[in-house]
Amino acid sequence: MEGCSQSEVCAALHCSKRDVSKLAKLVKDNGIDAEALAELTEDDLRQLVLPKTESEDNYIKPDLDYIGRELKKTGVTRKLLWYEYINTTEQAGMEHYQYSQFCKLIEKHLNITGATMTLKHKPGRCLFVDWAGDTMAVRDKVTGKDLKVYIFVSCLPYSGYTYAEGFFDITQRSWLSAHERAFEYMDGVSYIIVPDQCATATDRAPIYVTVVNSTYLSFAEHYNTAVVPTRRKAPTDKAAVEGSVGIVEKWVCAALRNETFFSLDDLNEAVWEKLEWINNRPFTNRDGSRSSVFEAEEKEELKALVPERFEQFTWKKPVVSHDYHVQIDYMRYSLDYRLIKETVDAKITDSRIDLYHKGKLVASHKRLYGRKGQFSTLKEHMPPNHRHFDSSWSPEGFTKWASRIGPNALIVIEGVLKSRPIVEQTFVSCANILGLAKKGKSELLEAACAKIAHDSAYASYTRVKNIMAAISKANDCMPEEDESKPADEDAFDGIGRTRGSDYYRRGEEGQ
Repeated sequence: MEGCSQSEVCAALHCSKRDVSKLAKLVKDNGIDAEALAELTEDDLRQLVLPKTESEDNYIKPDLDYIGRELKKTGVTRKLLWYEYINTTEQAGMEHYQYSQFCKLIEKHLNITGATMTLKHKPGRCLFVDWAGDTMAVRDKVTGKDLKVYIFVSCLPYSGYTYAEGFFDITQRSWLSAHERAFEYMDGVSYIIVPDQCATATDRAPIYVTVVNSTYLSFAEHYNTAVVPTRRKAPTDKAAVEGSVGIVEKWVCAALRNETFFSLDDLNEAVWEKLEWINNRPFTNRDGSRSSVFEAEEKEELKALVPERFEQFTWKKPVVSHDYHVQIDYMRYSLDYRLIKETVDAKITDSRIDLYHKGKLVASHKRLYGRKGQFSTLKEHMPPNHRHFDSSWSPEGFTKWASRIGPNALIVIEGVLKSRPIVEQTFVSCANILGLAKKGKSELLEAACAKIAHDSAYASYTRVKNIMAAISKANDCMPEEDESKPADEDAFDGIGRTRGSDYYRRGEEGQ
């Protein structure tokens, strides 16, 4: 295109005038005429046009492994490391990289060293469990307030088969119930459960130690599986469940955000409906779905589900009373009489009460429900001939104590002692009733016992206490006693027929 202007060249080649001007300058500076230009090869043109770069051998190499480690520390930046690089490394005849090239070297190194490896999971081997970060809500029909609902998520990483359920709290009971429902949903148990180091899975321990808590450990033993928590602050250890949590948050929590639920059952029904869609939705990058892969390749690899659910339990430390029983939730359970005044460990389940002393099982009872104050007493726990170590906690001790208060108190206590087939079962009631005489209330207790004896009513601590309170209130309301009136006449009609304790004393004149 000899004789053409640069503008005409730009129009003909559809390129910028800047590029044409730059190329013309290169041709002129290198003394290339039209004939020489026509003989240039493609490589010759590339060397002419592209900028010349100096060999990397002329630059001081930074320690990229060291830089990668330092960048993980708080407050360390690439700019800081570059300043350290140019100020602390000197080699004769060599140059430092400029900051931009320094950053490119770091980026390339991190991309190589940070490459991830795809984990190969075995079918049925692991079950990853976690709580979703997003929550849902159930609206209270009475108050109109929304109650927060936490979403449990579990995932089999081989197939991606996912289970989710909502709970009102994240306590140990909810945590274990969620595991049980997940096992039942899969109709099997994985060889390993992988939680993070939450309070319902592990106990507090030094940072380099992981201790699975005793309840979770017992749960795992019941289902013949093992618990292997992830490392602290290592979410990549359970990337599979993190992915499932994200899916549940997106396709369940977010998808149901405009729905209003008035019960947890209704909410979970909606969650499970969405879950079926998630598990049956075809994969994007592989054949089948979560459900089809689970049914075809993974379900048979799971361990069999045990027929009975795990019984959750709590622990208490009661002290064995003088009647060789311990009290748990207002019910009393017997132990060997030789353990009186000893502290024991009580394992409380929904169906049983197991009692341990120094780690040894010493008694086991069926758990009592219903009316408070029931007894579960085994004959082998009774002392021979009902002998007692403390004379004050014996039929003789209680009758002597009652006789010091008054004859009606003695009648009531004798009736209580005869009210149960095993006399020791009455000791707590006797002690509680007679204890009402403390703080100078012996006469008031005697008056209450007189009313119970007169009415032939059943004597309990609550009944005696209420009668004492009624008598005390009535006496406080009485006007000054008129000497012209007999002491046993009613003071006034408004408080009923209430008489003093002298009225009930036996052997007095006029009785």
